[in-house]
Amino acid sequence: MASGYTGKVLFVDLTTGAIQEEMISEQVYRRFLGGTGLGARVLYERMKARVDPLGPDNMLGFVAGLLTGTPVPGSGRFMVVSKSPLLDGWGEANSGGTFGPELKAAGYDAVFFSGAAAAPVYLLIKDGKAELRDAAKLWGKDTHETEELLHNEIGVPGVKIACIGQAGEKQSLLAGIVNEQGRIAARNGLGAVMGAKRLKAVAVKGCGYKVGVANRDKLKDARQIYDQLMQANPFTNQLKEGGTAGGYKFLVSIGDSPVKNWSLSGLDAFANAENLAGGKMDEWKLNKYACYACPVGCGAMIKQETGPFAVPVPMHRPEYESLAGLGGLLMNDNLLAAMKANDLCNRYGIDTISTGGAIALAMECYEKGLIDSRDTEGIDLKWGNAEAIVALVDKIGRREGFGAVLADGAGKAAERIGKGAEQFAVTVRGKSLPYHDPRMAPALGTAMFADANPAHHMDCKVARMLEAGAPIGKDPALQMPAVPFDAFDQKGPMYALGFAYNQVLNAAGMCALLCGNVAPPPIAELISAVTGWNMGYEEVLQIGRRILTLRQAFNAREGVTPAMFQLPKRIMEEPLTTGPLANKKINFEALKYGYFSAMGWDYESGKPSIQTLDEVGLSELTLDLAL
Repeated sequence: MASGYTGKVLFVDLTTGAIQEEMISEQVYRRFLGGTGLGARVLYERMKARVDPLGPDNMLGFVAGLLTGTPVPGSGRFMVVSKSPLLDGWGEANSGGTFGPELKAAGYDAVFFSGAAAAPVYLLIKDGKAELRDAAKLWGKDTHETEELLHNEIGVPGVKIACIGQAGEKQSLLAGIVNEQGRIAARNGLGAVMGAKRLKAVAVKGCGYKVGVANRDKLKDARQIYDQLMQANPFTNQLKEGGTAGGYKFLVSIGDSPVKNWSLSGLDAFANAENLAGGKMDEWKLNKYACYACPVGCGAMIKQETGPFAVPVPMHRPEYESLAGLGGLLMNDNLLAAMKANDLCNRYGIDTISTGGAIALAMECYEKGLIDSRDTEGIDLKWGNAEAIVALVDKIGRREGFGAVLADGAGKAAERIGKGAEQFAVTVRGKSLPYHDPRMAPALGTAMFADANPAHHMDCKVARMLEAGAPIGKDPALQMPAVPFDAFDQKGPMYALGFAYNQVLNAAGMCALLCGNVAPPPIAELISAVTGWNMGYEEVLQIGRRILTLRQAFNAREGVTPAMFQLPKRIMEEPLTTGPLANKKINFEALKYGYFSAMGWDYESGKPSIQTLDEVGLSELTLDLAL
């Protein structure tokens, strides 16, 4: 068996309590790697179509990347996969920290859950064994309390825990799954799936399993190339200094970071953006931290103990997306309030991106007179009201009062408010857009509504490099002719190549923050060195295309068509009239059509063609997909 993976996967039936260990063939790993790829492979094969996402027939998987647990820099990611109750189709959520490597150290590449427990439980993996334990005393606790109680109960140093807070228990579609009290697989409502299964937590302690490396000399050579790329990348230094939020003011200044629910852009619209700069939080910084095998360390713990937004215990420094969604999007320049709101999101286990989008919708509805203080229980939702933002995050996390209206995201909230509120929901299929303006980069906008996982910003980095004319490697398979910026009908093949590369990075467990701007990591060389496979870039890109196609087939089987994923009118049809992006409009529909054509997917049904399924080796797996 090749190195790099354990070969073992756990399957847990929460209805019966049965736990089964299975060996996965080397062929499956080579074709799907790990992470998203292995997760999609297992879910498609073992789950019936059209199941209720919050019912017992849905499956939920925690899947480490193929390279997770190895010395490859930035390889500490894991993926949570399931049918999303927010999208009613393919769902994935990515997280870092040390949970994924600990799962590999326990001897497993993944654990999948089916069924639903009759009462709250948690899974403990320790000493090479897995068991379900009673979690009654954990139910109703936030993620911090849950971790502390479990550490005390298990009594073994080094246990890694992924859990839900009250939002997941109450099946909020904003709910994510939190590890290390602030690393969160946040998007697509997968915490609600965990809550519906009455699975409070997964606790893992390694048993000494060492992930193998087939050729350490080749790995050393590949790492040297990768280290040079990271050192040449100016973004790496920014991450080291101020974390992902270090460039917040700059992103506002160029129009990339939205202001006032995407209705404005630029520093003229949000002059106090400097107040939210990542470096401002150095005053309260306790220490930096890094995910497993990361040479950068963009995370930090902070502590702010005074005033109305005090948090008297250590908390995670907010990431860029959190500051953007709880800051400029809401016209809030109060950094302390944004920090407090971010900490509440981590404790309740809710997605900061979608929480910000839901509050922005409510504030615009309040401004336009669709709702008033009687609807909000006296909370004054005027733009920038820091106290109101923190109060509303608390209510959303608890799913109480007006917070219950917003607890399933901006799309559902608009339906509940009515009166035309949907025009203020900046979402794709009810999922709030992340806070990088699609009009800045056609590849980004295309990924946001052409990918099986829409309203996501991390899987287009390689395509954006190609779009900018930057090389992504010397191998012939990685070459792509330059295409003019406004040649919207010619970019499909470029996006197909770039998106495929990113999917391989996901399946390998690589951090997307370290995978772009200068050049992506030499992923074929890294995988080959670790596994011993002789893998070239043609095979790498075929794996990426296979994963993209299987995720798309999953959605097609669920009846999710391309027309159901549309960029909001505020992006597609209402160009900004002021600021850096004034009057900028991109033909995203042409871009999406070109990408689908390049991938061999039908633009009406979303189904991959028979030829495409044959080419990527999915015909046998997808026999149930009516073509």
